[in-house]
Amino acid sequence: MDVTGWITGQVFLHSIDEAEVAQVTAFLTERGVSSQIMTTNEQMVLDPSRPADSVSNISYSIVAHVTGFPQVVAPVLADLMQRAHGGGWASEPPAS
Repeated sequence: MDVTGWITGQVFLHSIDEAEVAQVTAFLTERGVSSQIMTTNEQMVLDPSRPADSVSNISYSIVAHVTGFPQVVAPVLADLMQRAHGGGWASEPPAS
């Protein structure tokens, strides 16, 4: 059976670790997958009488843009999901 058509979409990955964001970005760049990084900075005031003692948190959303035929996009998405769920972002050694 042949699958025809064109798939286009975005995959969002979320992290609070700058080093992981750099690894994901390098992983996507190596594979020619375009991406963008969005940041969110939250600041929480724990005691209104002491605003200087606030706590801030920076989080990152990496948007990977995927477009192509299903036969091409599916392996990329499968690899991306496996790595996002604990597979790590290190590049694989070249095939022999």
